[in-house]
Amino acid sequence: MLSTLNQCFNARHFAFAAAALGLSLTGCKDTVEVLPDSGTDYYPVAVGNFWVYAVADTTWSLASQSTPSVRTASAFQFKETITEIITDAAGQKAYRLVRAKRLTPADAWRNDSVFILSANSKFVTLNRNNARTLELVFPVKEGRSWNFNAFNNNSNDTITAETRQYSRIGQPFTSRVVAGNPVITYPATITTENTGTANQNTLLKILNYQQVFAKKVGPVHRRRRYLLPFNYTDSRNGNQIYIPGSYFSASVRHETLIDYGPR
Repeated sequence: MLSTLNQCFNARHFAFAAAALGLSLTGCKDTVEVLPDSGTDYYPVAVGNFWVYAVADTTWSLASQSTPSVRTASAFQFKETITEIITDAAGQKAYRLVRAKRLTPADAWRNDSVFILSANSKFVTLNRNNARTLELVFPVKEGRSWNFNAFNNNSNDTITAETRQYSRIGQPFTSRVVAGNPVITYPATITTENTGTANQNTLLKILNYQQVFAKKVGPVHRRRRYLLPFNYTDSRNGNQIYIPGSYFSASVRHETLIDYGPR
């Protein structure tokens, strides 16, 4: 009888120990923490990288009460190439970004401008005409806003202003139709656009700047709009008159990516 009880006890003890060991092993499984995507690959920065854009410019002449604005359209191409690593004025690593221009694909590229591009794990800045703008901040997040002119003394901005904002994080984007170039759909993109005081859409002024960045590609689309609608006061009744399609000054630019590398 005692032998039987000992056998039962040993069997139960073994079962309990095995179960406990199983739970212990389950609790000790290796786990890999997946870190969130910060978004730095929305603008790949390396020597040799280049981007070619089809540019469509539209301007309108100055209108008067008797003469409407005349619309003028032009088209050409830009090529932006990261040519070398340099040290910026603050002693930090930066990249020389050379922009070239040509009127048609048959023409030779002619250097047009030189910019300084800086990129790290926190942000991307672009120094253009001695004005350094904050192009991207990381991590990217839907609705996140920041000061586009945080690194310069733009008179229309302040140190605390939030004038740039993210939207459509991770969403696809289809490029505009450009003559002679196929439409391209990018599966994962982010959009940056003016917000706050930098975004104006009134009867007196339309001001906006939008960029779209594609993952592992970089900037794929840019749109700038600056429109001052023409208006005058009707001397008969004091009403303000606006003439559709006429402006004191107006320009719209679209830049659509048509090629990029290196290859």
